[in-house]
Amino acid sequence: MRCILTILICCFCFSSYAQDSKLAENYMDQGEYNKALSIYKKIYEQNRGNPRTIFNIIEVYQQLERYESADSLIDVAQRLSPRNKQFIIEKGYNATLKGNDSLATLYYKEAIQVIDSMPNLTYQIARRFEERNELDEAIEAFEKGMAINDKLNYNYQLARLYGEQGDLEKMFDANIKLIEQNAAYRPRAQALFSQYVTDDAENEGNQLLRKVLLLRLRGNPDPVYNQLLSWLFVQQKDFKKAFIQEKAIYKREETNMNNIQDLVETAIDENDLEAADEILDYMIEETQSINVRYLAQVLKIRLKANAAAAIEYEFINQEYEKLLATYGAEKETFRLQLDYASFLAFKNNNPAKASDLLTQLEKTNLSKFQKADVKMLLADILVLQEQFNRALIFYSQIQNDLPNDLRSQESQFKVARTSYYQGDFPWSLTQLKVLRSAASKLIANDAMELSLVIADHSLEDTTFVALKAFAKAELKHYQNKRAEAITLYDRLLLDHKGDPIEDEALLKQAKLYEIEGNYEKARDNYQTIIDNYSDGILADDAYYRLGLLYQEQLADPEKAKSLFEKIIFSHADSIHFVDARRRYRRLRGDENIKAF
Repeated sequence: MRCILTILICCFCFSSYAQDSKLAENYMDQGEYNKALSIYKKIYEQNRGNPRTIFNIIEVYQQLERYESADSLIDVAQRLSPRNKQFIIEKGYNATLKGNDSLATLYYKEAIQVIDSMPNLTYQIARRFEERNELDEAIEAFEKGMAINDKLNYNYQLARLYGEQGDLEKMFDANIKLIEQNAAYRPRAQALFSQYVTDDAENEGNQLLRKVLLLRLRGNPDPVYNQLLSWLFVQQKDFKKAFIQEKAIYKREETNMNNIQDLVETAIDENDLEAADEILDYMIEETQSINVRYLAQVLKIRLKANAAAAIEYEFINQEYEKLLATYGAEKETFRLQLDYASFLAFKNNNPAKASDLLTQLEKTNLSKFQKADVKMLLADILVLQEQFNRALIFYSQIQNDLPNDLRSQESQFKVARTSYYQGDFPWSLTQLKVLRSAASKLIANDAMELSLVIADHSLEDTTFVALKAFAKAELKHYQNKRAEAITLYDRLLLDHKGDPIEDEALLKQAKLYEIEGNYEKARDNYQTIIDNYSDGILADDAYYRLGLLYQEQLADPEKAKSLFEKIIFSHADSIHFVDARRRYRRLRGDENIKAF
């Protein structure tokens, strides 16, 4: 019974202490320091040995500028708790508040010297320095403790403090030490590094991290440094350099190509197709896995098909046939067959064969998501054939079958686009406004782009004359009837010269000229946009596309470099900025073919 009573009294006292402390903290937050002081003193009288209460009272005295009272309390606390060396730091901090920095320095040195004989107090001393925002002394204390006792490990605390002070090189170094001690720490370190690393290779954080890693790698060829360098180069969108690191890891470990596969998919997403092509070739040549080789071949032929000019279509068709002969037209080659059907319909002008292939594919044991993908492509082909009503039925079925999937939003966008092709602009715009906040960034951007086309060109022209002509040309473009589309764009540019839609028509037509291999006419269109619409929203697209043309087709790297430079310095907000900068640096000669 006596034991139970004792426990109840202790619980009541603790509850009362907690309530009083909370009330005092609230008064401190509100700046009512005298009220807080009276409560803390009451708590102090109940237990004079509680350092937390003493520190709270010291802080109140300091807020009230009662520095002598703080000193007196610290002196009493030091006599009662001589092993608590944090009071030395409080003595120094109080001296700083009184304007006596030289005295404060002496106290701080005294506290740090304690570590010489008692390294086990390192954390206690360093943390008090940190709480008082004396970061230099906190770092010195942690470093000294680790130097005296090699069993102490404060790399995590040091890494954080170095970062707060802006000493990035030491911050990177300390975090890498933590990774060396525990490889599982790497994702956490990379999350921290991402606060200081950007997509600009010349950024200070990027250069310092690269320096720290290279110094380590030269002294010890541990794959973890290659992994971190690869991560850094991916942040910089420099996938060729990242590939060099991943290749070094693979050659050393020869386990699997998962990281290389992730890298090539990222390179494709970021539109670095040159790097992606190189990585895919390596995967095809080096892998021992049939699945990896199949995936690489599918990605490679897809990239070729997307970038091909009309003269290359027959070769690509043969390549698809070879792959299907090798791997079979079964459920397991679903993605290959879907890509081939898309190529047949939208590139090779054979929608009937594409539909037959998809119909056969649909008969295999597909998942509901795969069935939706097949139905989506069939609907796209129906739009190609101007069977709009049938296409809309398929798109609607996808929305009903997978209401919470991104495919539902994609099909909704395609419903809006089909209405646009039909000339029903108000209804299309209504659909697009909903999609501008779509979960998929790509769908949201497409919806935004198309809605702007409709909205911008229907304000003054309420009969939609120019917009209908533009939509008709876009439909021919979608149908891969390039000659007809080019003719329609020509007519639009003649009939609506000076209309705000002119620069968009020039850009769309130029892309068709590129597919046709008529690079001179494409060049002229892009140059016309630059000359006449340099302050328009499509100017950066024209600079970028013309730069690509000079770099890849017209063999004039100097002109390409000047165009990419224009984007870097005059269109920093362009979606092409990162790739333009990467290409500019390569043309300038920054690309290093060596390992680093």
